[in-house]
Amino acid sequence: MGVKNTATEKTTANSRWPGVIQQKKKAMAGRMFMFIALVLAWLVALTAGCEDEQIEWEIEEVPQLLVVEGSLTSEYQRHQVRLTTSADYFSNQSTPGVPGASVKLVSPRDTFAYEESPNQDGLYLSTKPFAGQPGQSYTLDIRLQEPINQRTHYQASETMIPGMVLDTIEAVLYENPLYVENSPMDSLILYITAYGEEPKDIQNYYMVNLYRNQQALMDTIDEVEIYSDQEELEGRRVNHLFFFEDFQPGDTVGLKLHTISKGYRRYMNGLENIVNQSGNPFDLSGPPANATGNIEGAQALGYFRVSQVTHARTIVKEGE
Repeated sequence: MGVKNTATEKTTANSRWPGVIQQKKKAMAGRMFMFIALVLAWLVALTAGCEDEQIEWEIEEVPQLLVVEGSLTSEYQRHQVRLTTSADYFSNQSTPGVPGASVKLVSPRDTFAYEESPNQDGLYLSTKPFAGQPGQSYTLDIRLQEPINQRTHYQASETMIPGMVLDTIEAVLYENPLYVENSPMDSLILYITAYGEEPKDIQNYYMVNLYRNQQALMDTIDEVEIYSDQEELEGRRVNHLFFFEDFQPGDTVGLKLHTISKGYRRYMNGLENIVNQSGNPFDLSGPPANATGNIEGAQALGYFRVSQVTHARTIVKEGE
């Protein structure tokens, strides 16, 4: 009985594998070369075909609309309304003013006429100063000289909601316990104590304006803060507010509170969503939905806001 030489068989079998592997490698290399060649040829053809070709964007045409920006407050002053027209979503031009309109403000007691500014198309000012009254309803009435989207008559109505009346405020600077070096967060916290009666039977929203040495802060749409009396201002005599702003001891700080309606709060939330959306030009999701305003009688954009306003100021102190 012979003995099988397994060592020789293994050596012989193994000696055949290098040739097989080399053949497979050559075949795979050939197929890879053909694949790369085809991809390169496709890219060259695509580049040549698109060299002078303009990409046509299919954008839904939206009719031109009237845009209304107006406010009435409890401050004794000449109030203003701005009328412009909407622009295309991808336009980088300023929106033109709408001249020649008839604008008036109507309440159950009075009618206030507005006149167009001689220095700016589309800006209308009340002909005389007056102060809105808390609890009173007001209707803005607009009649255009030329129709926009086949409409000439527009209206908007709101009621001036009573709110807190500030007596005094105190402002103290403290170190920010959450501050980390080289972070965008400010190293100090401005702690404001506001003294004033806040109605307990009315659910209020407040738009807050802050001033440093008589210069407005938080004055852009994405910086505006809106408080609820169900959260920050809870019908107390004493209320505390925190701000991460760049103040120094000795600065003058001013605090102004505007009562606003729930509708205006939703409108501002919509505007903030639009402002904070991605600026990526390759985001093909389309233009954002417009913030819902209160202009009635025809399709239009914007809001006519009515607010009771209260304000106070003090000198910033350094916390102990």
